[in-house]
Amino acid sequence: MKKPYSSISMQETIKLISAVGDRISVLVQGEMGCGKSSILKELALLHPNHTPCYVDITTKDVGDFLIPQIRTLDGTPVCSFIPNEEFGLHLGKPVILMFDELGKGSNAVKNACLTAIQERKLGVHKLPEGSIVFATTNLSVEGVGDSILPHSRNRMCTVKMRKHTGEEWRWNYAQNAGVDPVVIATVIEHPAMTASFEDYERPEMNEYINDPRVSRAAFVTFRSLEKASDILKACREFPEDVLTHALFGVIGERATMDMMNILKLSNTMPAWSEIINNPITTAIPPNGAAVCLIISKALSNVEGTTFASWMQYMARLPKEAQALFAMSVMSSKSPKRSIAVTNRDFTEWAVNNGYLFN
Repeated sequence: MKKPYSSISMQETIKLISAVGDRISVLVQGEMGCGKSSILKELALLHPNHTPCYVDITTKDVGDFLIPQIRTLDGTPVCSFIPNEEFGLHLGKPVILMFDELGKGSNAVKNACLTAIQERKLGVHKLPEGSIVFATTNLSVEGVGDSILPHSRNRMCTVKMRKHTGEEWRWNYAQNAGVDPVVIATVIEHPAMTASFEDYERPEMNEYINDPRVSRAAFVTFRSLEKASDILKACREFPEDVLTHALFGVIGERATMDMMNILKLSNTMPAWSEIINNPITTAIPPNGAAVCLIISKALSNVEGTTFASWMQYMARLPKEAQALFAMSVMSSKSPKRSIAVTNRDFTEWAVNNGYLFN
């Protein structure tokens, strides 16, 4: 059984970095594809006066940090060092400096990062006051080359970030990013897709995910799910065998079979135009997975001009589905939240159905 403090969520990780990152550098450890790289974007939203600066350590050598500049001082040639513009020091305002894949850098490169990590400096150049510094790395047990020596770890606060659950991923990212409803519904229907390999004694107990104890050419991560979404959007009309083959290449065989089943179910669902034009007579989905698809479709497509019609149709769905739509749209960071709160039909529904949220 895991200890309750063995890992923290992505949102908790972001809050921690936001709170202490100007003084203490946080090292975020997590499984591949779990969303570590997207932390920078979320921090930038919380700190709009900072400039986000992404530094991919896998592409860096020591000479990429500072370059020499020859100048004269009282007539005497001297050498000073200028920081790479990737670090944002030339902008004159606070930065959010992310050292991505820190554990995959050479020891020399990792040492070059330490002054920024510990002292908020690059050479003699100080980061602007209030700058936030953090780093990411994969789990060492994943066997992808991540290693950080004790003297480096001692300069940071190391945290382990767990994967999103399927519901967290849907509400915190997928809906707002426009991930295909079929992909979202598949993940909700099969929660093992977002599990950690550390939860299983044997790799064959979960065939969806990456497990360092076996070799899998393709598997489910939040990154590969987004690629599957792109494939579905671009290739929906392709022959089934071609679409299936393409999905195999990003999420693996087991996940592809389940996603194709959801896709076939979605093809039997009423079109969005049919729902909007005939909200009272259009058929209601026959089961939970189908309802989830309809809700995801609505969250992706509903606009101010179609909200009233959607509310008429939604009123015919099970109360749990209505609550799911309401909670999802209110937690959204997209303009759809503003549309909802200013829509009379939605606000009346919220007043009449407040008990669903108690």
